[in-house]
Amino acid sequence: MSAFVWFTNRSTRTNDTVKFYADLLGWAPAPEGPPGMTLFASPDGPFAGVEASDQASWLPFAKVDDVDKATQRATELGAQVITPKTQGPAGYYSVLRDPGGATVALWQQA
Repeated sequence: MSAFVWFTNRSTRTNDTVKFYADLLGWAPAPEGPPGMTLFASPDGPFAGVEASDQASWLPFAKVDDVDKATQRATELGAQVITPKTQGPAGYYSVLRDPGGATVALWQQA
């Protein structure tokens, strides 16, 4: 079974978004993070990030054992590949649109 392990907030107004979640949920921005992204972290480590985008949305990342196989299976089940396998800072991911139109990322740890 796969679980969501990361969430990216794609924001048209990153500063407002960071302030909103800090005020609403007490999520303090981490002092460091990758260029262009503000991280939110718990004592266990980072769990979400905010990055600039021209379309606002949340993108959940589900951990999989093999991103290639999981992406192929997703397309067999009716998903559309938005971003093919890409290397990120901690592994590989692909971004899909499910048959209902929502986006989800499949992530394989490096």
